[in-house]
Amino acid sequence: MNFFFAKLFEEYRRTESSPESTITAYISFIYCLLLFNIYLPISEVLNKLYFNNQFHYNKIGLIIICLSILGIIYFTVYVVYIKRKRIFYLTEKYKGKKFHKVLLYTIIVVSPVFFLLTAGCITVILKGGTILNYHFNGLF
Repeated sequence: MNFFFAKLFEEYRRTESSPESTITAYISFIYCLLLFNIYLPISEVLNKLYFNNQFHYNKIGLIIICLSILGIIYFTVYVVYIKRKRIFYLTEKYKGKKFHKVLLYTIIVVSPVFFLLTAGCITVILKGGTILNYHFNGLF
């Protein structure tokens, strides 16, 4: 993923006035989706095994926790990639490698959708449900 982040940062540097904040937001968004991709199936399995689907979430608490996790991820990405100049190092490292812009933008747009669909599909397969008129009984 660092290769795609570096190439996207090069594109942002050519077109935008604030590439650091834009690439920080995108990287944070991707890491959030990856965390969600890991969290959703694990939480459903734990809910099914240990709480027998009786565990209910407090909506306000869940929103506060999600926003704080988003803030922590954004701050961490900012420190690691921008403050420590890792994105500039990655840009220099991959400067000699060419990558087609259409393919780069396709990957940048499709990867978040892929992560969201993967998390949902894994959860439905584990918990049970229907995907595209195919019924899954669930593994748990």
